[in-house]
Amino acid sequence: RMAETQTLNFGPEWLRALSGGGHGGGSSSSVATSPPLSPALPKYKLADYRYGREEMLALYVKDREIPVDLHDKDFLPILQEEPLPPLALVAFTEEEQGRQKV
Repeated sequence: RMAETQTLNFGPEWLRALSGGGHGGGSSSSVATSPPLSPALPKYKLADYRYGREEMLALYVKDREIPVDLHDKDFLPILQEEPLPPLALVAFTEEEQGRQKV
């Protein structure tokens, strides 16, 4: 009976906070009746400096103009009018697809 009235605290504190357990010995019914959080406000803090695939692809804008600051004689040799898209957005050629199957 003691196990029914107490909340077990397995895992780190941030993991318990995700499941709604948090601190305090409330029952599981109080967790079920709590209002849902807004998707824009996560319960946990995201990493300040995260450079994952999705974050980098989200920064890519296809029709972006070259910044005026880069129209400098030092940058002119390396500038391209049409920037290359990220490789994650480029389809494989038939040859590349064949090599991946091997």
